[in-house]
Amino acid sequence: MTDIGRFTPTAADEGRHTPGSEELWGESWYCDWSAPDCSYGGYVRLGLYPNLGRAWWWIALVGAGRPLVLTVEHELRCPQGEAALDQKVAGTSFALSCTEAFRRMRVSSSATGVVLPDPAKAFYPLDGKRLPVSLDLTWVSRAEVFPYAMATRYELSSWVTGSVTVGDETIAVDCAGQRDHSWGVRDWWLFPWNWTAGHFDDGSYMHAARSILPEVEIFATGYTVTPDGVLTETARVDNAVDIDSEKLPTAARQRIGDIAFAAEPIGHAPVLLVAPDGRQTRFPRAMCRYTTTDGRVGSGWTEYNWPPGFP
Repeated sequence: MTDIGRFTPTAADEGRHTPGSEELWGESWYCDWSAPDCSYGGYVRLGLYPNLGRAWWWIALVGAGRPLVLTVEHELRCPQGEAALDQKVAGTSFALSCTEAFRRMRVSSSATGVVLPDPAKAFYPLDGKRLPVSLDLTWVSRAEVFPYAMATRYELSSWVTGSVTVGDETIAVDCAGQRDHSWGVRDWWLFPWNWTAGHFDDGSYMHAARSILPEVEIFATGYTVTPDGVLTETARVDNAVDIDSEKLPTAARQRIGDIAFAAEPIGHAPVLLVAPDGRQTRFPRAMCRYTTTDGRVGSGWTEYNWPPGFP
């Protein structure tokens, strides 16, 4: 295991943590997947906010030529019990289980998704055709755990298998993906950032995150993974993004370590986030096709956070 900075995760960190007293203390699990040709992809997110008594559960399903199918539950009860990572209420259930620390995680869920041919409609009250959605997926790590130096957070490049069902269509999932886990005070409405992860056709992976406040020293961290699984940390994280009138990314030029690549969004899956005091931030996530300057191609997910006043 690589010891990066002061935070070295242990097997216990795959589970829940004792919350702080802050209103916006939260704990979060993201798990995504993307077919190499972008024909299908998606992500789930569980957010626990014990001091608000709430849990957030998201499912986003996309693909080339497919409309966004989005589940956003922001009023679920925070699961009771120090270890509970599951919930079952009318119409919605989810369960996360880590069967092997930093190696294997399973996620299952049943819920209702809203079909959004125009993904920007996710920034408004959700309205559209509703379909049952379910998934049963397993993330198996392809590299060592990557802990952040300045936050209680870690990332794992992975391979994802299982199935996703939307309405009467079932999609077999067998592709690269990413999962991460973080905990602490997370104020979505404070500053903008970019997060990116992906996989290339030579078997390599990459991930990076950076703040994007203008004229302020940035926080940047990331890594690359060779086809044989060797992870190398980097602080070189560059991003120049174009956005549309709804703040969705339309193209980006990025660099993570020695990998320079273009990101072309194929499937948008944004979410509108409303603070307890009414502030709103737009959180566009997109499955992207990646093309490196040396000719490799791949896929993955990128996100931007646009709180009030940004960009």
